[in-house]
Amino acid sequence: MASILLIEQHPLLRLGLRHLLAQAHLPGDLIDIDPLAPIEPDLWLMEADLLVYGLPSDAAAGWVQLDDLCERLRPRRVLLLTERPAAALSRPALPASVRGCLHKAASAEALDAAVRLVLAGGECFPSLLLAEPASGCGDDTGTLALSGPIEPTASTTPTAPNSHPAAPVVVPLHALRGEAPAAQPAHTSETPSSGAHLLNITERQYEVLALLARGYPIKTVSRMLNISVATAKTHACTLYQRLHVRNKGEAVYVALQRGATLDWSGPPAVRPLGACQAA
Repeated sequence: MASILLIEQHPLLRLGLRHLLAQAHLPGDLIDIDPLAPIEPDLWLMEADLLVYGLPSDAAAGWVQLDDLCERLRPRRVLLLTERPAAALSRPALPASVRGCLHKAASAEALDAAVRLVLAGGECFPSLLLAEPASGCGDDTGTLALSGPIEPTASTTPTAPNSHPAAPVVVPLHALRGEAPAAQPAHTSETPSSGAHLLNITERQYEVLALLARGYPIKTVSRMLNISVATAKTHACTLYQRLHVRNKGEAVYVALQRGATLDWSGPPAVRPLGACQAA
């Protein structure tokens, strides 16, 4: 079971990457993290098998964040996504865990192959960075030079990203090793009723957990569910006790282990407290 962290600042690219990785038939969990939100070194984020990190346009700030993430979260491997691979890999103090670099405009097949290769212990870098410079060509996309244990895998057919909430989300990557991707039925989000029954918690507690899993702070959760912050905190504490965990990260992990997806899309309409009185 592989754990993959995804951090990409551009919202559309982030949604596309999340969708592609979720459809890659890799056994494990994909944890999509908003790079603009505070990233706490929770148990579910520590020592991930792979960190897919999109270097932002402000490269200096991006390198600072990546160094901090590597120090605090200690991912085993990092796959770097950037618009300028040559400039990125010429950085003197590249984090030791970087095992690959890919252009952000790379194809879905190239990303799928790079993720699988790096997870298998190999490396993936643009070939022009490993060869002698031939000319002053300004295009640094290059072709990929792959090294390490490579096994033939069925390529994943690229699909257009469909609608997803823009908030962070944990996506279970359910698949069986050795099975070719099959046509998937239309996905239906888990309902609070089914999720609550599976986890033996109340529907309201499930709603709080599902929104927390998407990265919303407790104040936002209370606003989305139209309850007070104190009530939201009480539901969170109670569901932690029910699941025998200490915090949000452990709760999400246990829920996924029990078969829940926590992909509830949230209430159909968000109205702030007191909106009814004001109407």
